[in-house]
Amino acid sequence: MIVDTKRFEIQPLHAEALPDVAAFLGRWPGLPDATQSLRRLRWLLLDNPLATATTDHGLCVRDTSGAVVGLLVAFAHAFRAGDGRLLGLCSGNYFVAPQARTLGFYLFKRHLQSSGFDLFFSTSCNAVSGELWAALGAHAVPDSDAKYVLPLNLDVVLSAFLAARASSSLVMGSARVLARCATSIWRSVVPTSSDISVDPCRDWEKLAALADRNRSRRWVTTDRSAAYLEWRYGPGSPNQAADICVFRDTGGNEGWFALGETVRGDRITVRGRALLDATWPRDQMEFGAVLTAIARFAERDTDAIYFRPRRGVDYGELRRFILHRRREPPCAFAVAGKGRSPVAPASLDLVLADGDSGFSDDA
Repeated sequence: MIVDTKRFEIQPLHAEALPDVAAFLGRWPGLPDATQSLRRLRWLLLDNPLATATTDHGLCVRDTSGAVVGLLVAFAHAFRAGDGRLLGLCSGNYFVAPQARTLGFYLFKRHLQSSGFDLFFSTSCNAVSGELWAALGAHAVPDSDAKYVLPLNLDVVLSAFLAARASSSLVMGSARVLARCATSIWRSVVPTSSDISVDPCRDWEKLAALADRNRSRRWVTTDRSAAYLEWRYGPGSPNQAADICVFRDTGGNEGWFALGETVRGDRITVRGRALLDATWPRDQMEFGAVLTAIARFAERDTDAIYFRPRRGVDYGELRRFILHRRREPPCAFAVAGKGRSPVAPASLDLVLADGDSGFSDDA
């Protein structure tokens, strides 16, 4: 299919094209090299338990020499809604070389014409892709422009924040003194007690059963099957080193969480943990208590826990200790598939592990 100019062609992205795509990504500033990109693409697209739900893996743009000059990666992602199941198509990597920039819009438009999907979505939009989603009728998922930070070592987190804005060593020294003073006050008021026990667990069947038992029928959530969890966190996954733990309170209520590692800060390093996912019985346990238990589990080697807001979650007494940040544009957009029942973006209860946002340094 020739679009816009005879110099370029938009083609379906098939498995045999992945080495060419990886080479293209490897030349893109700030991205992993071709070898790492190919490994991730094969895991994301070919090892995905829903790989057979699509006949291709997105779209690519090639020039007359056959070189890849544009890309939109797409992969299937299952959701649960009430007692039903929805099939979504997630767009991940989206890059177009300057000489083919005008084809970016056509990549998205053709992507949204894929058949057999209840909704199209993305969890890692930037300013360019966010504008394209909005132009093609998609809506932002509420609060997907928000980031929450629970500092565990306020001196490190505050020092890193101030260091990014400091212009001299004198200011830096003052910032560290201020941060240490703030930390002594902080630790005297932040809740630390928890009656919740935490144990590592990689029994995918048990984790899937807990997720299904705890799932709120009010929201549209990821279908956390055993196959999905093993693919997402098991051998070969970019998040295979994540800590996955089951927790339980004295009343016997159980849930689990997944924590990935992340490093933040330019002049001062912040050892972070990203809360990739968590499920718990919302009617019996407050998330504030769950988050306290997560903080206790991670506190020995963690300066801050990063997470995104969840639909219908009350953070209780921890709310006043959580730092809120905003980014532009929202990172998540969604739109219903053609001829399918509308899925309100406000009903999506997304977590960092959904889509491909769990593998972004900006997670």
